[in-house]
Amino acid sequence: MNNQDLDKRLEKKFKEHTSPAPKLKDETWNKISKELFPSKSRKGKKFKRVTAGIAAAVIVAFLFFDMTETGQAMIQSLKDMFVEEKDQEIEIEGQKEDAEVHLETNDELRYIIYIDESRYRMKKGDTSDRIVPKDDLPENIPEVSMEIMRKEDTTIEEQLAMIKEEIESNGLTVNREEIIDTPINGIVVKGIGPEYTNEHGKTGHQFDTPIHRYHLTEEEDGQLFVIKQKYFLGAAEGHGARFYYMLESLEIVK
Repeated sequence: MNNQDLDKRLEKKFKEHTSPAPKLKDETWNKISKELFPSKSRKGKKFKRVTAGIAAAVIVAFLFFDMTETGQAMIQSLKDMFVEEKDQEIEIEGQKEDAEVHLETNDELRYIIYIDESRYRMKKGDTSDRIVPKDDLPENIPEVSMEIMRKEDTTIEEQLAMIKEEIESNGLTVNREEIIDTPINGIVVKGIGPEYTNEHGKTGHQFDTPIHRYHLTEEEDGQLFVIKQKYFLGAAEGHGARFYYMLESLEIVK
């Protein structure tokens, strides 16, 4: 579901459940008007109650709004706004397959994503969430994960500089940086581990060479998200491809 579809659904909900609004508005402003413009017969001390009267009227209005379905819609969980599961066709190593993906949400970070729960699980954190393989990988295999983070009080330029510094500090070399429109709109930065000679005498990037891929995307309202993927060269067409399809389903909800 794109932002336009979501806006239409919210607009429809508002129209369906705001019929009491005109009457409520009239009643509220009548109360405020009486307090602001009392009759001349009122004693001066009654003017002191103007502020309290306004506050009370506004509180009543908000309480009434909050009890309506419209008010509830404004605070409903993201899980109530999207389908719980759906079928997705993906292509792995040249072979097409059908996957049943399930909804994962974060109401605080305001995003949703669909993951294949038969292969992956979501690990929720305080400032970010990580999608990792359902079964633990052998210790001699580099980490496989996709971390979703929202960055505040920063810019894309600052984040790009930090990402490149992080890639280099992990012993990798940046080998890609470009603007993309798939799987999401934004910028991708990729780092790859160093070449080495394996036990068979072959020199170059190996099966277990680590790959770190970062996606940066900025929404119209200024929200900046960084998605960090970690896998290895031998899993580029496996985990790497599956991360690609999962990231296609990522949606930032305003």
